[in-house]
Amino acid sequence: MICWKCRKNLGSPFKVLFRTTCPYCDIDLHTGTGCKFYAPGKPNDCLVPNTDYVRDREAKNLCDEFRASEGPPPPKDGGSKFNSLFKT
Repeated sequence: MICWKCRKNLGSPFKVLFRTTCPYCDIDLHTGTGCKFYAPGKPNDCLVPNTDYVRDREAKNLCDEFRASEGPPPPKDGGSKFNSLFKT
């Protein structure tokens, strides 16, 4: 698992419970941005349909669908930096 904030490798397997924090930066890990279903731009920024609304994706939450992400979160800009490369 990679911490969504400091991007340090936490090892595998790394069990994430509701109150689990990163041993390096002490940030909450059970968050929307730390979930493998996090997808900016999708409804509720989540790939799982009909999930409860989460106001702050960087704060810990009680989402039952949470699964720890294996890598860093996708960019919040929705790929606009990538798309800007091809503007003429």
